[in-house]
Parts: sequence; C-alpha cells; structure tokens
Amino acid sequence: MRRIVLTIAMLMLVSVSITGCEPKHPGPEVRSEGVYFTFYAPEAKNIAIAGSFNRWDSHKDMLTGPDKAGVWSIMMPLPGGRYEYLFLEDGTTWKPDPGAPSVDDGFGGRNSVVVIERKP
Repeated sequence: MRRIVLTIAMLMLVSVSITGCEPKHPGPEVRSEGVYFTFYAPEAKNIAIAGSFNRWDSHKDMLTGPDKAGVWSIMMPLPGGRYEYLFLEDGTTWKPDPGAPSVDDGFGGRNSVVVIERKP
C-alpha cells in the first residue's frame, strides 16, 4: 500500500514539473507604442501575422525570431479597435493565438481577437 501511495505521489510531482515547463502563451500585450504579439514556434522557419488590421496580407507583417525560448514577436502600432488575426507558420499553416480569445471565422475555423481601448 505504501508503495502505491509513493508511486502516486511521484507521478503527481512529475506531472506538476512537466506542466510548469510548458511554454507560456501570454497573448497580445497592448502597450503605449502598439500591440506586442508573440508566438511560440521554435521549429518554424518564418511566422507572419495577418488580420483585419492589414487586410489579411500574409506577406506584409513578418515576426522576428525565434529567440532562445523559441518565441517569435512583432510590435504593431495599431489604433484603438477590435481586430481579428491569425499567425501563418512557414507560409502553409494558419494558427490561432493560443493566448487570445477567438471567434468563429464563418468558414468553420477560428480567428484570434484583440481589442485595443485607447484613452483620448
């Protein structure tokens, strides 16, 4: 019985350790100079962001990276408003932002959403 309890305790510790090591997906961060977008994709060759703010042009806004943690990023000077967007990995795979809310895109998929409230 003691061996079973110790085994369960060890599995719980391993589970907590693994969960704590997962990459964080903070979502877009609204700053005074714009919106800071990040996307975790350490194996990607390039990441673009496309959305209602750039007429869904997947060639216009490329993220820089990845950094040592595998995170790509871009600062976008956006005015206040509500924007839908997706990340495009290696020019082939559309991916939502795991750190942002999403809405139905009307075609069976989901778009990420960021709302920017600027004070006058």
